[in-house]
Amino acid sequence: MLSRYIEVKRLYDETASLIADLGIRGRISIEEMNFLLDLLELVLIDKDQRLFLEDLKQWNPGAGPEEIDEIIKATLLNNKLKDFISWSENREMIRDLIREKYKDG
Repeated sequence: MLSRYIEVKRLYDETASLIADLGIRGRISIEEMNFLLDLLELVLIDKDQRLFLEDLKQWNPGAGPEEIDEIIKATLLNNKLKDFISWSENREMIRDLIREKYKDG
């Protein structure tokens, strides 16, 4: 597991350095450089899941309406994480539910 992390980090660092070097030397435009760096991050560092985990940190089951907790729990348990469309829709729904739960305080 640690060796996989080290390899992904090495790959990320080397690729980001190469992209930045191409941008600095003018071989690719700044827009191209930024796009490639964003793409690299999206591919190697699953940004969507990270944001979702940040959203979940805001959720405190048991505080506030129990019905909302039940909906969030059911959505999480029935979520197909490999289905990107379903994941995205469910993530947005959960984010909205968490906001709704805490909107008054």
